[in-house]
Amino acid sequence: MRIEIVGRKYDVSAHLDEVIRHKIDKQLGHYFSDDDTARVVCREEHGKCKMELTIVLGSTTLRAEETSDNMYNNVDVVVPKVERQMRKYRTKLNKNLREKIEVSPEAEVEAVPSLVRTKHYRLQSMSVEDALFQMEMLDNDFYLFLNSETGLVSVVYKRKDGDVGLIEGEF
Repeated sequence: MRIEIVGRKYDVSAHLDEVIRHKIDKQLGHYFSDDDTARVVCREEHGKCKMELTIVLGSTTLRAEETSDNMYNNVDVVVPKVERQMRKYRTKLNKNLREKIEVSPEAEVEAVPSLVRTKHYRLQSMSVEDALFQMEMLDNDFYLFLNSETGLVSVVYKRKDGDVGLIEGEF
């Protein structure tokens, strides 16, 4: 497995680099091939150390982040988080536990006072069920994807009542 370590407003020391590589290789190396890439982003925000670990496996993304006073403590938290996600992912694939979830086409619109963050990523073509699985794996409240059945940009999201919603774009 290739490991990319990036420091954003944070100087990653040689010792920290070695610790990160060792922990990832030891705890996650047996799950992944040499072609897979783990990306670790270390940054300092508001006096706290934040670490993000992301591994992309085809259409599946495993991701964990942690914020604390010490970057070494973050390593001890994010690597086991991704390991749990990987075990969960493999179990679901092996046992074919993908359930059909009825999706309501209703969408709740919330007013956002100001734009505070922008993210860019490439849309992946997948079914609604796969998108729901990805949303659960990433532990997010929503997931943006290209619907392989309709060819439209779509969003699945968790509703406040515990159900799941689907938003489909139209031209």
